Amino acid sequence: MHGPTNKPGQTENLPDSKLMPEYLKDLGYETHLVGKWNLGYSRWNATPTFRGFDHHLGFFNGHVSYYDYLTTHKVDGKDYTGFDLRRDTTPAWDLAGQYATDAFTDYTVKTIEKADGSKPFFIMLSHLAVHVGNEGKYLEAPQETINKLKHIDDSNRRTYAAMVSKVDDSMGTIMSALLKKNLLENTVIVFVSDNGAPSIGVSHNWGSNFPLRGIKSTLFEGGIRSVAFAWSPLFVQTGRVSLELMHVTDWLPTIFTAAGGDLGLLEPDLDGVDQWSSLQYDLPSPRDDILINIDEITRNAALRFNNWKLIVGTTSNGNFDSYFGDSGKTNIEEQSYNTSAVADSPAGQAIKQVTYTPLSENEYISSRRQATLKCLNPKAKRTPCTPSNGEVCLFDIRIDPCEENNLATFLPSVVRRMKRAMVDYRAGLVPQQARTVDIEKAAPELFQFTWNPWLDCGDAECKA
Repeated sequence: MHGPTNKPGQTENLPDSKLMPEYLKDLGYETHLVGKWNLGYSRWNATPTFRGFDHHLGFFNGHVSYYDYLTTHKVDGKDYTGFDLRRDTTPAWDLAGQYATDAFTDYTVKTIEKADGSKPFFIMLSHLAVHVGNEGKYLEAPQETINKLKHIDDSNRRTYAAMVSKVDDSMGTIMSALLKKNLLENTVIVFVSDNGAPSIGVSHNWGSNFPLRGIKSTLFEGGIRSVAFAWSPLFVQTGRVSLELMHVTDWLPTIFTAAGGDLGLLEPDLDGVDQWSSLQYDLPSPRDDILINIDEITRNAALRFNNWKLIVGTTSNGNFDSYFGDSGKTNIEEQSYNTSAVADSPAGQAIKQVTYTPLSENEYISSRRQATLKCLNPKAKRTPCTPSNGEVCLFDIRIDPCEENNLATFLPSVVRRMKRAMVDYRAGLVPQQARTVDIEKAAPELFQFTWNPWLDCGDAECKA
């Protein structure tokens, strides 16, 4: 359950609960956060190196520009602009001019290279890409990467694709570094996005959720379903496409178990469940339901129960609840899927050297086919659902991932059961924090034009 993310100058911070890096430190891990924080920084004790991370290279706010690391925030018609890149607690002015994806990758590689094998490490690399930057230059990528994608007609879409390509390069570089240090055989890699693309609206990034319905901030599949994979030589069966249910909260108990932790040491009443056996041995997920969200302010909620998904209410008056096509209706020259490029990539080569049975190029095609979403047959019956009109939507996501056929009137018993489950979840809801903005006291010009914790101004570190 969540509300809006923190804005510059907002006084509220992440609540005081034990985080994954703190649990892993209990197991002897060295912990690093690279990239985005966006969980509040009004006081130093709310920032990453005071919340379980030994080191942090990254930014406090929700976004920055990709080269100059400036964050601009407009309040009452006035722009507040400051530098937002830190190495632990110190502004990293020396990295200005270096492309963010490369800077974060370089730091991650150097961290891996310094590992001496005596201490395990956890790195959370939270790339800025492919989030938009500041107004006026939402998308940025190295020109040489953009030039490789001339088959994409729309210039914005081409730059977006170049940003994705740089993330691909990052993954390959990191895999190669782990291989070179002989660490890959005992590593778990999780790659996951936090939401679907904001294809339209404010701060849209020219990403695509096609053929899914909705965008970021909606509870339709286009807003919540995203690209993800987990890889490790510790998995008994590799190269499979899973349709099992898993929630973001499951990563804490799952990774804690993978690291050798005892689940009894975790705080009681966690929302997450341990999925390690499901991942390692290809067993069914221990979940049969997922609370997607309950927003008590917008009165919008969604729940999964096995293959069923219930949506009640909407956001933004339903303006983003439709289908928005393949991102901007651009012309893209058809490109064949190059399995050899995948196999010969740095990541592909690294996997071959530590996996007894690496996938063949034909198996790449098979996995890609399994992972490709298919909407209902064009001839199939459809009953549309418009939650902004007060309708309750019930979809069978396994056969209708594009959410085209509302079954609520045909299966009232399923709707009643899921509504009761929502009421039970609602009883444990923690209300959203009030959003208190203190922008005049947090203004970057008071802190050498950096975004800085401002409520600890008696602190030597806080002084301009």
